[in-house]
Amino acid sequence: MELDRGYFRQVYEGLLELDDDAGGCRTYLDGQRSIAADHLAELEPLRERERIPVGGYTGDDEQLWRIMKLYGLGRISDYLIERFCTPGNTSATHTEFFSGIGLVPFDHAGAFSPFHHEIVAVVQDPSATNVTVEEVLWPGLWFGDLLFSRAGVRVRAPRHLIDATVATTSTLYFTFRRASRPTDDLSHGWGSNSQWRTSFTRFYSDVEGLHLNWDGEVDIAVDPPGSPEQATVPLDQRRELLLHRCFVRGPLPADEKDRFPYDDRLTLASAE
Repeated sequence: MELDRGYFRQVYEGLLELDDDAGGCRTYLDGQRSIAADHLAELEPLRERERIPVGGYTGDDEQLWRIMKLYGLGRISDYLIERFCTPGNTSATHTEFFSGIGLVPFDHAGAFSPFHHEIVAVVQDPSATNVTVEEVLWPGLWFGDLLFSRAGVRVRAPRHLIDATVATTSTLYFTFRRASRPTDDLSHGWGSNSQWRTSFTRFYSDVEGLHLNWDGEVDIAVDPPGSPEQATVPLDQRRELLLHRCFVRGPLPADEKDRFPYDDRLTLASAE
């Protein structure tokens, strides 16, 4: 069977056609599972991070082709989270499909970690001294060392660490869609075909540590200005946005919908 770059796009668009039919969506995904597993297996080199060429990949690089293809599968995940991982619904459809094609679910329920967890709801507790996970609403997914998607969680936290309103309503970056809040990814604003040339944003966890936005060009472990637009953005805000993929503490910056975290990269070494 010849594997094509547009396959995951086709599955996503097939789901949109069944948007009002939850049972039809599940049946459709069941029928795609074996083929989807073959397509995912083609992306095996993405399971571990590699040294990025100076200047990034060119349009002819096979690795870039794989990264863009994985973005299509990420779109499917965003759709299924929005459709099936809402309060009162089970996340089984989402989890069964992705585990069935070769991704590995996790919940990391022992302690809150912004690398592993997407905050969906917050119990504001002034007596709390740290952030704890109250409930895992849907599991996250691994593709080898690559974090394919974070687990959705309800947390308990004091306001000075996590502000309930900010953390659940600010723009969620590196994300195509969520029903409950504004989102932003690099496909937004492009045409119906161009948007599918978007790269999947790669966050890795391995023996050396956590590697956030591995393809980013600006290392914000130090204090670089990056682009002229980024030069005036406080470094702590850039780190908060990259770590949580949204703002979680107040006051919310007035330009929070216009940030561009996609150039930034950060590694948290295992010792840290």
